[in-house]
Amino acid sequence: MSVSDKNLDLENCERRRLRFLNRASKQFSTGDTLALFAVGTFGLHLITLFTIFLLYDSYSQLSKKAPPSLVQLETGKSIKVAPIGSLERAPQVVLRFVSDTMTLMMNWSGMLAPTTVEETAKPKPDPGIDIRSLTNSRGKVASNTWQASHALSEDFRKEFLKLLADITPPGVFKGRTQVVLVPLSIQSPVKITEGKWKIKMIANLTIFDQSSNLGEVIPFNKEIFVQAVEAPEYPGTIDGLAAVIYQVRSSGLEIYAIRDLPQENL
Repeated sequence: MSVSDKNLDLENCERRRLRFLNRASKQFSTGDTLALFAVGTFGLHLITLFTIFLLYDSYSQLSKKAPPSLVQLETGKSIKVAPIGSLERAPQVVLRFVSDTMTLMMNWSGMLAPTTVEETAKPKPDPGIDIRSLTNSRGKVASNTWQASHALSEDFRKEFLKLLADITPPGVFKGRTQVVLVPLSIQSPVKITEGKWKIKMIANLTIFDQSSNLGEVIPFNKEIFVQAVEAPEYPGTIDGLAAVIYQVRSSGLEIYAIRDLPQENL
C-alpha cells in the first residue's frame, strides 16, 4: 500500500469519527433540552399547586370570619347591621314601615308638622295639596299625607291619592275638623313570595269636629301589601322634597296595594 493510500484511509477514518461525534453531540443536546423542559414544567406545576393551597387557605379563613355587625354612617352615627339578601327584610322592619307610613298618611290635624322651635309653639295651618279626585272634582289631601304617599309604588300612589282627596273632609283645612287613625291591631307580616309581604291592620278613623267632641268612628280594616325595593343612597345634607322622599323610602320598602279586609267570624 502506497503512502497516498494510507493517507486517504486516515482521512476517511477521521471523517467517520467526526460524523459520529457530531451525531452524539446533537443527541446529547436534544436530550438535555427535553430534560430541562421537563424539570421547568414540573417546577411550574409545583408553584401552581402551592398557589392553589394558599388561595384555599385564604378563602377558608374568610368564610370563617364573622361578618361586620357595626357600620358607621357619614353623619358619624354607628348602627348595628345583619347580613341579609337584597330582597329580604326583617319582620320588625316591615311592621314598623307599615305602621309609620299609615299613621303619617291617615292623620289629618289641619296643621303642618313643625320644623323649628317657633313652629312647635305656634304651628302653621295646613293649606293642603290640591288633587283631582276620582270624580274629577277638585279636592285636597293633607300635606303629611302627600309626603307619606311617596312610600307607595308610583302606579298605586296616584289612584290612592285621588281616593283620599274624595274622603278628606274640607273642614280639615279650615281648622274645624281633625281625623286621627287609631290602630287596634297590626299583625305580623306574612310572606307572599321573595321580597313581598302582606299585613292585616285593624284600626279606626276617628273624626272630631266642632259639632261633636265624642267623635265619629269609622272602621279602617285593611290588608296592606308591601314589596322590597332598592333603598336610596344617603345624599348627605338635603332638604325639601328630596329629604322627604329619602326619609319615607330609606327602609327599602314600598306599599303597592291596599284592600278592604274581609270581616272574619266573631
